Amino acid sequence: MGLLRNRFFLEKAYNYIIQGAGASGLWLAYSLYKEGLLNDGSLLIVERDALKRNDRTWCFWGDGLAGELPFTDFSWEQVQVFGTSQSIAPYTYHHCRSEAFYDFVKMALDSSQNIDWVCGEVISVAQVGGQVDVNICEAGAVEQTFVADWFFGSGFDPKAGAEIDLWQSFVGWRVKSDLGKPFFDPCACTLMDFGIEQKGKTRFLYVLPFSETEALIEVTQFDKETLTLAEGEQMLKEICAQRGWDVSVLDLEFNAIPMSVKFDRSMRFDASDSRVVPLGVAAGALKPTTGYGFLRMMQHGKAIAQALKQKSRIPTMYRLGRFRFYDDLLLRILQKHPYRGKQIFDQLFHHKKASMVLRFLNEETNILQEIMIFMWLPKRLFLRTLFAKWVRG
Repeated sequence: MGLLRNRFFLEKAYNYIIQGAGASGLWLAYSLYKEGLLNDGSLLIVERDALKRNDRTWCFWGDGLAGELPFTDFSWEQVQVFGTSQSIAPYTYHHCRSEAFYDFVKMALDSSQNIDWVCGEVISVAQVGGQVDVNICEAGAVEQTFVADWFFGSGFDPKAGAEIDLWQSFVGWRVKSDLGKPFFDPCACTLMDFGIEQKGKTRFLYVLPFSETEALIEVTQFDKETLTLAEGEQMLKEICAQRGWDVSVLDLEFNAIPMSVKFDRSMRFDASDSRVVPLGVAAGALKPTTGYGFLRMMQHGKAIAQALKQKSRIPTMYRLGRFRFYDDLLLRILQKHPYRGKQIFDQLFHHKKASMVLRFLNEETNILQEIMIFMWLPKRLFLRTLFAKWVRG
C-alpha cells in the first residue's frame, strides 16, 4: 500500500489518535486492532515521514518469541564471549529490519476500514474535559484541529531541549565477503566486543552474522557526545583491516539513542485524569543502560489496548525500583568515568555467563543473583559513585 492514505475528512473526530508510525505507535495500533477496538472504533495515525521504509534495525532477545514475531529474519541461540561461543538459553537473540515490521503491521491494519493515515506533524495537544484537541499540520497544508477520545504521543525530538545523560550512538555496515571467503560464524553473534580502541570512552563492536560471508558489523559508543558518521566508518575500516575482513559494504546504519533515567516514568498512569498518553522514549520504553526497547514497546502497546478494552487504568512502563537504581548508578559512572565501561562489562562477562547477564539486563533476576553479579564489579568505583549520589541527594 502507499505509506499514508493521506485523507482529511469533514468529520474530524476519532476514538484514538497516534502520533508517529514507528515501533511504539505501530505496536499500539496493531494491539488496538487485535483487541477488536477498531471494529467500531476509529483511529488516526499521524506520521511526518511519508517515505519511511527501512530506516533502522531492531535487535532484541526473548524466550518463545518466534511465533509472535514472524517478521524477524535472523536469530541466534549462542553468543561469542571472548572468542568462545556460549548458549543464551532460554533466550534467543533476534534481528529485524524495520521495513519487515512496518509491512507486517500495515498489512494487518489494511483490513480495517476505520483507520486513517495522514502525512503531517502534530503541532499541539490539549485536553478539554473528556476529549483531546489535536492540531495537525498536513504536509504542505494549513493547520487543522482534530478531536479524539485518546491521544497517544510517540513523537520524541532529542533536539527539543531534553536533558540527556548519555548517548548510545552507533555506525554499522552490512558487509559481504568480496571473494566469498568465510569470515563469520553464523551460529553465534557478538553483542559486546570491547577489544576495539576506546579513546577514553566506552566503545564496543557488534557482529551479527547472517552467513559465513555476510554480517552486520557495528561500532557503538556510550558518551555525552555522539559518534560521528565519519569517525564510525573510519573505525569500521580499521577493524576490518585488523581482522582481515576483505568485505564490501552493502548498507549503512547510523543513529543515536538517548540513555537517561529521566524518561523512566515509574508512576502509574491515571486514566481518570489524563487522556494524553506518552509512548516510546517519552514513556520510558528504552532501558536507560542498554537502549533496548522494541519488546517493551510491544508489551506497552498490548497493555494499553487491553486496558482500553476493559475500561481499566492505563498502564505505564512500570519497573521495580532497584532496577531503576542500578541504571541510574551505572549512568552516573559512565558520565563521570566514560573510560571505565570496558572494565565493568569485561569483568561482568568474565565472571558471569552471557545468559545470566541477559537475564539481569532483562530485569528478570532476583536479589541474590544481583548480589552475586555486583560482587564481580569494581566495588570501590560503585561505592564512591553511590556515596556521591547520596551526598548530592
